[in-house]
Amino acid sequence: MQAEGVLQHFYETEVEKRRLKYLLALEDFFQASKDELAEEFRKSFQTICHQLQQQQSLQQKGPIGHITFSMLRTELLEGRHHYLVEGTDEEWFFDLRPILTTYDASWALSFLEQFAEELYLYSKTFMGAITQADIEHIKLKEASHFHQYVISLARYALPDIIRCPEYLALDRDAVVEIRIGEFMDVNEVVYSEDFSSKDIEEIKAWLDQKLEDEYPYEVFSKLNLSGGNYEDLDIRYAFFQKTNLAQSKMRNCLLIGANLRNSQLMDADLSFSTIHEADFSNSQLQGAKFQRAQGASGLTDRQKWEMPGYHPVRFTGANLEGADFELANLRGACFIGANVKNAHFEGANLEKAVFSKEAREYLKLDPFQTASVIWK
Repeated sequence: MQAEGVLQHFYETEVEKRRLKYLLALEDFFQASKDELAEEFRKSFQTICHQLQQQQSLQQKGPIGHITFSMLRTELLEGRHHYLVEGTDEEWFFDLRPILTTYDASWALSFLEQFAEELYLYSKTFMGAITQADIEHIKLKEASHFHQYVISLARYALPDIIRCPEYLALDRDAVVEIRIGEFMDVNEVVYSEDFSSKDIEEIKAWLDQKLEDEYPYEVFSKLNLSGGNYEDLDIRYAFFQKTNLAQSKMRNCLLIGANLRNSQLMDADLSFSTIHEADFSNSQLQGAKFQRAQGASGLTDRQKWEMPGYHPVRFTGANLEGADFELANLRGACFIGANVKNAHFEGANLEKAVFSKEAREYLKLDPFQTASVIWK
């Protein structure tokens, strides 16, 4: 077998199955430790913001418009796990004087190192047909899978972190995006805020067009969008903090990772919507409908890793009085501090869903549900 064929055989038979082993190990570590990891991320983010603010003062730089975390392949080749963090103005990549610092992502990329080391040791059985350079190439190719956990942690942690004094002390543009990706390559928005003035009627008209790929990651915070027909919209990872969506039709929406904290959704209809990782903390959801909504946490299939497992849907501190969750899949959802008086959970999957002990007297659960939930 020629060298190219040997490498292809090695990749298909060994790399893929060993990748699954280490991604599942990272998944289990991440899900068990994400609150501790979020606290470490908070400390790092505060330090980063402090460094940015100091440099901002020294350089007399204008308002920050982007904070971008970039995985560096050159660092990976040296066995280091530092992301480059750039604070840039509204020009972003074209900012000629970015503010620079770093973030240590060893907690995730150390699993990549272990994976690459196992591949290297096993490659020796191929009698030199697979070289160290081949393993390094595979390592760089595989890094994107492990990198996704850094993105997932940032999305989980930033909504609580963003109010820290160090971030608020930055001179910021009206629109700020925090992004994570690869250096000078594809990156994703993990948090965004937009304090620019918006015309509510224009926003409603735009949403009424039900365009494809236009609304994910957009900022709709602090707007009165009540009574709208937003059915079938793809609004993944969009930001709706302190937004009025009362009595809105939101059936069959893609709401994965949407931030709806402190919002008003009284009598809103979110039936049949996909709500994995959505955050409804401290929102008003009296009479809201979540019938057959899909919001289970964790991996969808441990035999075939596609992305990090979903974080739990968060209803922490929300008012859910009279809300209807009939036949919804809410595995792992967090209801700590929520008002669940007269809420309906008939046929809902509440496996490992977390409720406050005080809520027990108000919940009407079947015996299987009662045994499946966690009381705190």
